[in-house]
Amino acid sequence: MENYKTLALGLINDHIDDVQGWDNSKTRLDILNDLLDDTQNVFGNLDGSRTCNTWQAQQFINDSGAIWDEDIRALFDDIDDNYFANTLARGAETLDVVILELLAPQVIGDEISHNLKVLSN
Repeated sequence: MENYKTLALGLINDHIDDVQGWDNSKTRLDILNDLLDDTQNVFGNLDGSRTCNTWQAQQFINDSGAIWDEDIRALFDDIDDNYFANTLARGAETLDVVILELLAPQVIGDEISHNLKVLSN
């Protein structure tokens, strides 16, 4: 799970940099709060792929051990007992993006907490 959390945080930070590049009125905290409502294709394109490459998505899934990660499986099981199998059947690129989307609220929440602590110091 940690590989996917690190990846999600990197993609979130890239998104924040992008938004602040064209809207300098938005703070990091503003953007993080916006992401809680809508990740706006932060983790994948309109086709549902982060990598646009099945092999690369499969490699990341394999390297991260996501298929066997009990915490990741629990995120899927919270939705439906068959959700993991159904997502897996749609292919590596879809599974890769769905894992990121399921982890997003936790990663974003951790970042919001971290930013609030920094601001209060």
